[in-house]
Amino acid sequence: MSIINTEKPVLVLDERRCKRNIKKMAEKAERAGCRFRPHFKTHQSIEIGKWFKEAGVRGITVSSTGMASYFASAGWNNITIAFPFFRQQLPALSELEKQANLRLFVNSAGDLEALNSELLNDFEVIVEINPDVGRSGIHYQKTDTIRELIQKCEKLAKTTFYGFYVHDGRTYQAKGKTEVENIIQPTISILNGLKSEFPQASITLGDTPSASLLDQFPGIDELTPGNFVFYDWMQVQIGSCSLDDVALFALLPVAQYFSDENRAILHGGATHLSKDFVLTNGNQNFGQLLNFTNSSIKAVQHSFITALSQEHGTLSALPENIDDKSAWICPIHSCLTANLHDHYITTDGKRIEKRILS
Repeated sequence: MSIINTEKPVLVLDERRCKRNIKKMAEKAERAGCRFRPHFKTHQSIEIGKWFKEAGVRGITVSSTGMASYFASAGWNNITIAFPFFRQQLPALSELEKQANLRLFVNSAGDLEALNSELLNDFEVIVEINPDVGRSGIHYQKTDTIRELIQKCEKLAKTTFYGFYVHDGRTYQAKGKTEVENIIQPTISILNGLKSEFPQASITLGDTPSASLLDQFPGIDELTPGNFVFYDWMQVQIGSCSLDDVALFALLPVAQYFSDENRAILHGGATHLSKDFVLTNGNQNFGQLLNFTNSSIKAVQHSFITALSQEHGTLSALPENIDDKSAWICPIHSCLTANLHDHYITTDGKRIEKRILS
């Protein structure tokens, strides 16, 4: 690698793996008869967005008006904002609609009226469904509320009802294909039940574990995963991918090495990795140590970041051949880790710019 010597924490991107992940997911959606509208909150990069265009993607999903504006400036003109609409967004949406066709999550008739009054152009409406997981959206059993919203859309001049959306975060606590299927199949049944009652609806599903592990998505019209573009150690533990699929790594300088205590202090804390963790043998794992060479990437068994402060990371259970200059770390949650940095460095040394903060 040409970027081993670094003073600061660096996010290293394997471009080949990233493009392979994009191609694989796009082809899966096509085989399953689903439209593919990937979520761009993971990579937040105009350059990586071009790789999606090369794979045939024309519509995207984002999580904020700021993210939508960033990608609209790069020519993306078909954008879903996958976050509940709130009225402070109206000025930004008024600017956005000059550049892109918008699809918005709206949960009340009053908000529909406000949007219809303030926006100049037509827009599509998605009703986010809560499949009894305590997340945002309207509970799937509140069909009267859902019907009222759809009828309101039909009455207003600028609104078109598009369909229903679910992101079932419970799949991120699963282990293996069977557990993911057992979690997501009842949600798919809920969505199909709503579709039978509201046949004009398109159905959108948005989580990476189910998109990665399922081969068929009965009744689902659109897939919007995001994390798959990089994957991470959490997805490896779930079984959504193997380490050979992970495309983003953190290269962290070793600041202090305690050979007698079998630990090292890394320049890489919560401000560089986030504080997400998985449990490894009952211990919090904030980042998995890797043996990273030109020919292979392998996890170093039992060696991971066991504690984080703002700037420091404690790497424990060091292997005998530990590099005393830098440590290759597989992020636990690549979406959060990537969001903390303003660029990536590819494995051949190319800098790729990105935005930060959602």
